[in-house]
Order: sequence, then structure tokens, then C-alpha cells
Amino acid sequence: MILIILFLRIFIAVNVINVFFVNAQRNGPTKKSLALKMAGATGYMLTGALAMLIGKNDHRFAWLIMLGLFLCWIGDLFLHLWQHKILPVIGFLGFLSAHFVFIAAYLNEIKKISPERSFFSVPEIIFVAAFCLGFLLFSWLIGTNLKGVIKIPILLYAAVITTMLCKAVIMGLTYKNAGLPNGTLAAAAAIAGAVLFVASDFSIAILMFNEKYKKNYPLKMFNMVTYFLAVLLLSALPMLITV
Repeated sequence: MILIILFLRIFIAVNVINVFFVNAQRNGPTKKSLALKMAGATGYMLTGALAMLIGKNDHRFAWLIMLGLFLCWIGDLFLHLWQHKILPVIGFLGFLSAHFVFIAAYLNEIKKISPERSFFSVPEIIFVAAFCLGFLLFSWLIGTNLKGVIKIPILLYAAVITTMLCKAVIMGLTYKNAGLPNGTLAAAAAIAGAVLFVASDFSIAILMFNEKYKKNYPLKMFNMVTYFLAVLLLSALPMLITV
């Protein structure tokens, strides 16, 4: 019970810190905003560790989730240092790697519960392709500057995070339908976390590549609220999915 209370307190604290972080970087990144952001990032690492302890979970799935969270921590650190040319690239690669790890975690659980399921289905391929095309169309309509070679890594990222969403939905529903412990909560956390992550990344693309919205405070708040809620929900999975 003590660990669960601590988990909930850190969960709430990270969301409170997030509000102060967005205010601190209203006009651009500062040392204060970096400190607040990394305090929040360390918070979701702690909730992930607590989730493993609460669920007494040392399975591969749990360690993959923790690795994904650590890569998000790396992404948070370096992506915030946008003044430098190479550091945001490291941040981008950190988040890209995190999504590959989350996909591996979901596939690990899917194969454990439903070994006959194929790696990719036709509906998934159609959904990923449609999302990427929709993203490009939306970006063009609102005037987001995605020109030249920058389109390639952005589209790759969009394809990877959409795949992550697909696998999270399939894993959550597979786990729930198998009648396993905490099925409904596990499915809700996995699916909501993935959806919020996609929403956050969609908004950050607008913030980074559209001059009109770069200092839009409500959009910045939406971006960070959805992001921290996403990683906090994913950090809870090791105490919900213990099979």
C-alpha cells in the first residue's frame, strides 16, 4: 500500500511540475525549464520502477518498458537543448528508439498470449500509411514547413509511432480478452498512453516546424500534458501486466 501511495503521489507531482515547466519555457528553453523538465522525466522513471516493485514484475516486458522510458528521458534531455545543432538530433533518436522498444515490449506480450498472431496485418499497414498521408496533408494545410530531406525522418517517425499505437491497442485488447489479471485497467493504460503519445508528437511537430505556432502557449501546454500523461500511463504497465 505504501508503494502504491508513493506511485500516485509521484504521478500527481509530475503533472504539477509540468505546469511550471511550460510556464518556464513560455519564451523558449532556459536552465530553469530544463531542470523542471528533467525533474518530471525522472518522476516517470521512478513510477516505472515503483510499478515493477508493486507488481513484483521482473519479466522481459517490464524491463523493455523501463528501457523505453529511459530512452524518453534521454530524448527529453537532448531535445530541450534546441540551440545546439546536433543535440536535438540525439533527442529525436532517443524518442525514435524508445518507440521501437515499446513496440518490442508489446510484441513480446502479444506473442506470449497469442503466438499465432502475425507481426503485421493488412489493416495495420493501411492504418499506418493513411496516418502518414493524413499527417502530410494536415501539415500542408496549416502551413507547417516540412520541405526537402526533413520529410524523410519525420515520416519515418510518424510510421514508427503509429505502429507503436497499433501494437499497444492489439496488446491491450489481447490481454483483456484473454481474461488475465487487471485486464481492463491494463488495456486502458496501454491504449490511452499510446494515443496520448501520438497526440503529443503530432502537436510538437506543429510547434517545431510552423513559425505561426512556435510560441502558442495553449498548444505547448497540450503538448506537454499529453506527453507526461502518456509516459506516466506507460510506466504503470509493469504493475498491471505481470503475466
